[in-house]
Amino acid sequence: EEIAALPMEPARVQWFDKAKGFGFANVFSRSEDVFIHIEVLRQSGFADLLAGEAVALRVIEGRRGRMAAQVLAWDAAVPKGA
Repeated sequence: EEIAALPMEPARVQWFDKAKGFGFANVFSRSEDVFIHIEVLRQSGFADLLAGEAVALRVIEGRRGRMAAQVLAWDAAVPKGA
């Protein structure tokens, strides 16, 4: 419930390694990277991400910095008609 209240941030996947179970994305207009864990990815309904893929992230502050709490497909996150 509280995750759904977080703002969606547009991001582009830098890399994601399914075997390692994590990757990183860069949120537009921010310098720091966002960590994406495979469990968050699975809970969001994804099996994998491709480098360069546009996504929307709900981001939380983790122990080691910003990390994705939810991953959304970019086209699902953009309001229709926008």
